[in-house]
Amino acid sequence: MPTARSILIVDDEFGLAEMLREMLREYGYDVTLAINGRLALDILAERPVDLVITDMMMPVMDGAELATSMRSSELHRRTPIVMMTSLPSAVPEHRDLFNAVLRKPFTPDVLLETLRRYMDTEDGPQPSC
Repeated sequence: MPTARSILIVDDEFGLAEMLREMLREYGYDVTLAINGRLALDILAERPVDLVITDMMMPVMDGAELATSMRSSELHRRTPIVMMTSLPSAVPEHRDLFNAVLRKPFTPDVLLETLRRYMDTEDGPQPSC
């Protein structure tokens, strides 16, 4: 039996993160949560994931800092990173760090299409914003 693809959701809005986790689990993904970028890096040190979904604005370490750290790591630099944000001004400034940007609110179909697009990529960031 194939192993479920793993996703790390990084968001300090627990309700949203929990909702996304439950939805993605229904589609067969193995989902882990972190409430900020620092905790996400701790999780990634223990086990790599197939894709990271991160919010932009979080305490301790935001999404851009998390992505910068991942892109500078040999182990995680090719891991697809999807940013979720309601801040349009965040996109142009950090465009090279993320494979895709989802503007909140987004539909489940948009999220699933984005995940399918990037789960099997072996290339570096390819922004679609």
